[in-house]
Amino acid sequence: MPLPLLLFGAHATAQCLFDPLDQGKVMQLPASRLEAASGIPLVDLSLMRVEDGRLVPVAFQFDELGEHEMVWFEGAGFERLGKPDVLDGEDRLLAMLTDAGPRRPDALEPAEGEVLADLEVANDCHFYLVKGSPARSQNHYVAHDTTTGRTHTALYELDVDPENELNWRYLSYQGYQGEGSIIDTLKMRMSAGVLSKFTRMTLDNHNLRPKLVGHKLGPIRSVMHLRTRVVLAGIPVMTIQVQAMRYAAHYEAHTYAKIPELYRATLKEPEVSVSVDGNNQLGARVYTHNFADSPITVNGISDDGDFAGQAISMAQNWILFDSGKDFTLLTRLTVPPELMNVPVQLIYEDDTALSLEPEQFTGQLPNLGYMLKGWPDQRELRFTVSLYFDSGMRGFVAEDYAEQRGNDVQVTVAE
Repeated sequence: MPLPLLLFGAHATAQCLFDPLDQGKVMQLPASRLEAASGIPLVDLSLMRVEDGRLVPVAFQFDELGEHEMVWFEGAGFERLGKPDVLDGEDRLLAMLTDAGPRRPDALEPAEGEVLADLEVANDCHFYLVKGSPARSQNHYVAHDTTTGRTHTALYELDVDPENELNWRYLSYQGYQGEGSIIDTLKMRMSAGVLSKFTRMTLDNHNLRPKLVGHKLGPIRSVMHLRTRVVLAGIPVMTIQVQAMRYAAHYEAHTYAKIPELYRATLKEPEVSVSVDGNNQLGARVYTHNFADSPITVNGISDDGDFAGQAISMAQNWILFDSGKDFTLLTRLTVPPELMNVPVQLIYEDDTALSLEPEQFTGQLPNLGYMLKGWPDQRELRFTVSLYFDSGMRGFVAEDYAEQRGNDVQVTVAE
């Protein structure tokens, strides 16, 4: 296990101030914005900040990307974008936002090497991209063991079935005031009518068993590439490629599938759903954009009126769950521009007696997430589900919290 695991901003200087919702945010910068470092071997590049009058190394990682904005793995079958082991193409530089420091004095240089670029983030805070320095930070923000399925960060612990990434078994969060696991499990379903909408087949976690293709563990995130063959009524419909990413304060699942034209015509009214089943979260409140000022309270009774099954705008698709026990979960669905018109429906089930496999505990308390309905006009299905963990809404109203918590880090590059 990489050591030490750090809480955000553990060594951040007092001269660099961050907003309350900056905790856990990750700077991701494409190689196209780092022209001064283009073509340089990745081993020769590092990231630094100013601390106590010196330039010191901070935790960072480079991920080389392939097609469909996915991290490249040799066994995935995707084309690599750029040359191996050098900074180019769509490679990404990642670092924890709160590791940034104050601006560098003009005369300050690293003990070895040279500064190639000044990366300015939040409120005049800076990273410096350096070439030729051997100094490296030993800090890590994520520990993830694929053989056991266990993930540990300074804020949360996640335990999944090592044979099936979809089967979450345990989630805890630092300071959570409830008992046991916060969640029951993660649920993914695919269903469609075969030739007719009346002969419907459904696949769930038990059938959609993703196989591990590749894994990369860095100090900022862990990336697993998983592949699932989807077969309905003996028809091999598609291959789903998923990259499961664990960060210090959130989890993402990036999904890509190419839909053969033959099966678009064969399968009627297809639906794809992803949801999180809570474990005994009675009294929690759930917000959406449509119910930002009138959240529903989890009570274990199926009396949710217009809330359950509501149509969701792809542009405003966040769901905010506040346990009232020092844990919140913000979910967000992201799709490329060409898929913004795919219909989305809220999944919300609140029933102490309802059993929907797979699950460890009877009841949906609550089960919440997204259902995508119908094939997109394009032959490709691509979406990302992000789960942001926190201790509370930090004094924000739901709409403002949702808008700011998942925002990308803005970076100004000076070379």
